[in-house]
Amino acid sequence: MIHNKQRIFEHLENKAQQVIDSSLTPFECLKHMNELSGAIDILVKCHIFDEKQDIDKAFDILEQVTTFAQDSLTEVD
Repeated sequence: MIHNKQRIFEHLENKAQQVIDSSLTPFECLKHMNELSGAIDILVKCHIFDEKQDIDKAFDILEQVTTFAQDSLTEVD
């Protein structure tokens, strides 16, 4: 299961990078943010991430990307 979690985190980090890469296009940025957020929500609700450290790591990824996206989207206004 550890190997699978590692692959899942790699996927989440790739999705996070898509948010960062698309931060200058608000629609794409929001689309990727929604996908990342939804994926984390499902992983937690389905108990795939059932250990506190996994949940914390996933939400750390989301928080970092959210902060980056918010700063970038605010600059576009």
